Amino acid sequence: MSDDDPGRVHQHLINVARQHQQQPPAQQPGKVTLTRTGSFHGNFLSTFWLSQAWSPDGSLLACGGRCGHSGVLHIWNGGTGHLEAHSMRHLTHGVTGDVVSIGWAPDSRGLATVEVSHHSGERVLGVRGQAGSRTMAVPPGLNVSQAAWSADGTTLALSGPDCPRTVLLDPDSGAVRRELDNLSGPVAWQPGGRLLAGIYETSVLLCDPVTGGRIGRLAGQDHRPTALAWAPGGKFLAVADGERIHVWDTGAGTQTSVLPWILSEGDRGPDATITRIDWLDDRYLYEFRPRGGALRDERNSVVATVALWEAHEVRWQLVKHFYEHVNRVIRPVAGWAPAPDGKRCITVADDHLPDVWVIGGTLT
Repeated sequence: MSDDDPGRVHQHLINVARQHQQQPPAQQPGKVTLTRTGSFHGNFLSTFWLSQAWSPDGSLLACGGRCGHSGVLHIWNGGTGHLEAHSMRHLTHGVTGDVVSIGWAPDSRGLATVEVSHHSGERVLGVRGQAGSRTMAVPPGLNVSQAAWSADGTTLALSGPDCPRTVLLDPDSGAVRRELDNLSGPVAWQPGGRLLAGIYETSVLLCDPVTGGRIGRLAGQDHRPTALAWAPGGKFLAVADGERIHVWDTGAGTQTSVLPWILSEGDRGPDATITRIDWLDDRYLYEFRPRGGALRDERNSVVATVALWEAHEVRWQLVKHFYEHVNRVIRPVAGWAPAPDGKRCITVADDHLPDVWVIGGTLT
């Protein structure tokens, strides 16, 4: 939900928010809009969404989470919005627990999921494809929250913010190919390249996954990064650093720009953490802060925020609040994800289906 979609909302709260919400700092934005066009199909009461991901070709949307004491994983047709309950069963059956992370294989035919087993409480890796689904134990000592596919689909990088190392795994056999010590998540594979970016303290390390060697170190952050994303061309890397985003030219090892927290102090939420960065192309990127905004209502309600930037000239194009309602109380949405085509995105709210938004207007 957003302030443009009053369905299932307490109208009074929205009216107050609209009257009193302060505008972002003065700057020339592009004429970009996000318009809700509908919802995906199905019925998911008592479902709490924890992860969501579009397939690389944009044809499918996967969402995972928990429902009661069971894990859930569902896939929708990205064009029709219909639930693919039967045709994608080979990707969704056998879930062992809460699905906290979803990663699509580059060919859009397979999934890697990180699940928290309801029986043991341990992390489990699910590898799902045309031949069926199988699960395997995560290497001991790793609190894995991310399974990221290499560009050629031959390697999975298992990592997370609390991992002391990153493990590179063969997705077919489950064999460990290499362990990268002192490299924690989030990690990000270079598109079309051979580098893997990951975190060491407040720095970003660029590693060669074949040799395990460190190719470079990006050391301009003040805080431990919470999100990384390569631009499609494989040259620029965006790094979330507390309230800001650093954009690096990785070949030169220099920063091209620093993107600030766009909201003014009175409109900021209690947590500046950026959990997603998504590039539209080599110029424009999105940031997602799950608790980054606050409405100026009587409860000072916390909401999620999305901002769209021209990354190199530091021009914002769009700032948007997203939220859901529980018992007439506004709270942030459970998740957000833009489609690969750059024309759509979805928000997910607990107990409800993903909402579809269309991106319109002109980027400047």
